[in-house]
Amino acid sequence: MSYWAKEALRGGKWAGLDWEQKGMSNDQYKIHEDAVAAGRDEERTAGLNKALELVDRFVAQRCAEQNGATWSSENWRPPSPPG
Repeated sequence: MSYWAKEALRGGKWAGLDWEQKGMSNDQYKIHEDAVAAGRDEERTAGLNKALELVDRFVAQRCAEQNGATWSSENWRPPSPPG
């Protein structure tokens, strides 16, 4: 999520993919959106580099609080076994 949030702040080519294309659960997407909003606020006052640093801390904290936030998506499925 940190990667995608930082791509959104940088205006990266693939930043506009939807949450499923990014492989996120519903809760991960919420964290991503909150991280982008926090990053944009930080960027306005402290610049892009500080915003990118904030995103890493923000996402790490929220993921730790929510145990990775992988369990909440109705669309999420575990990977299929090979072959």
